[in-house]
Amino acid sequence: MSKIMRKIAFAVAILAAQTSFGQAVFQAFDLVVSDPAAVVAAMDKYQASPTGQSNTATWILYQYVAAGDNMATHAVNVIHSSAEEMDANAARNQGSRDQATFFAEVNQAATITRRWMGQILLTGGSADSLTNPNPAGMAYFMSVSDPAEYAQAFSSFIGQNENLGPSFLSSIMADGADPATHVVLNYGNSLGELFTNQPQALDGWDDYSSEVEDLRTVESTAVFRTVKRWDP
Repeated sequence: MSKIMRKIAFAVAILAAQTSFGQAVFQAFDLVVSDPAAVVAAMDKYQASPTGQSNTATWILYQYVAAGDNMATHAVNVIHSSAEEMDANAARNQGSRDQATFFAEVNQAATITRRWMGQILLTGGSADSLTNPNPAGMAYFMSVSDPAEYAQAFSSFIGQNENLGPSFLSSIMADGADPATHVVLNYGNSLGELFTNQPQALDGWDDYSSEVEDLRTVESTAVFRTVKRWDP
């Protein structure tokens, strides 16, 4: 099979997965937080409200441990099972007093520095390997010139390391002036576990690194830990 046909076949496989299972989409917010406890309390209050209880998204609050030039201290990731569900959740929040109260309380304790959104394309690794309810993670923000070919290489790489913590490849739909088009998230139970299982130490790294050398540029990286997660 030619290289072009392999890329087309892989793109069709991704499209079939999207059609069969739906692809989660997310909204993300970077925050400079002056009162972390107040942000958690505001999110707890919103999630317990009638609007929050009707919401079907998963909310995750992260704290940055290291993020380079990014001055944000925390991030919120709101994950919807599909684009249609994102619209439905937006409709539930429209005009909601619960949402207005949530925004007012968060604005007193934090400043939003960045808003972006995207779509989860591929997942790998083992969710069962995460035994810590507050896992650590590493994010690689990349500009990718050939998304289909890169996704194929990434899928092969994470397929060789299925016993490790979960990994996610996502596209970035809108991120202002940031050149990143994709982000990879790798999770581990602790910061130490992330250091031990860096990509360069995993099976298949040499082949993966060679395949993607001309396909992607890593624009920035960040290390974070999970503060709290709210599931619907």
